[in-house]
Amino acid sequence: MSVFAAPSRSDPWVPSIAALSVIFGVLAAASLRTQDRIRGEGLIGARPQQVFGAYSEMRATVSEQKKQIGDLQSSLSKYQEAAAKETDNEKLLYADLQKSKVMAGIVAVTGPGVTVTLRDARKVPSKPSDMSEEEYIQWTNGYHIHDADIQTVVNELRAAGAEAISINDQRVVASTAIRCVGPVVQVNAVPTSGSPVKIRAVGDPEAMFSGFTMPGGVKDQYAMTDPQMFGIEKSKALTLPAYSGATPLRWSQIATDKKAEQAQRASETATDTVPDPVSGDAPDTSAAPSNALPTKENKK
Repeated sequence: MSVFAAPSRSDPWVPSIAALSVIFGVLAAASLRTQDRIRGEGLIGARPQQVFGAYSEMRATVSEQKKQIGDLQSSLSKYQEAAAKETDNEKLLYADLQKSKVMAGIVAVTGPGVTVTLRDARKVPSKPSDMSEEEYIQWTNGYHIHDADIQTVVNELRAAGAEAISINDQRVVASTAIRCVGPVVQVNAVPTSGSPVKIRAVGDPEAMFSGFTMPGGVKDQYAMTDPQMFGIEKSKALTLPAYSGATPLRWSQIATDKKAEQAQRASETATDTVPDPVSGDAPDTSAAPSNALPTKENKK
């Protein structure tokens, strides 16, 4: 019998968990609104002291809200853990819930992994007298770490099977944005501390290490500019923080069973028309896959 079909009963933990979930949602929404206000409020024309004061106040508010969210997450986890001890069905549900929280990045995790360090080149060529400032910036662009460099490392880690990633202690989740804002790289809308950038990942250390150090790989690409720009080391135990930002859903809704099944089938057959990467030949589509959606022809 499915654990989701267990009969309902009065449970003393349900009201507490429900209340904490509501409070957590309210604080998450408030945190998001505060961050949007920081980015959206116009402070043009204000004096530097006023701008600094407003920024400091808003930053303190966001920090306090993140702390409250973290405390509520911890309390909610304790209630869920206590509730899971009552029956086998609840234990199974709790185990699935914990796995989902790890994959979503909303809990801290510990495990073996690697630490990738990116840093600006130690020596940048001097600007020739006959070169313009714009040309010089373009010429020396590769001597500095940018958002594209960080994104490349994150993609390589995921391809190597990383189960959790953080950038300068900012947990990477599905909604994480990595982008340059002026001279500063922001992760989760939080400015990084600059060079060096520490990217930590929990997963198979050997697989991730090999992915970066293979001939012609990422490490060799940086070595052509400055070997000190890229470093990687394996660790037996790393602890990554939980994501502390807001995670509201504004547009996404759970699909109906029919639409979900259609989307899943489309995903499973998405590569049927992709040419072979080695030969370049188109795949043989004369025989329809067994899980293909029915058509007017094969319905007859």
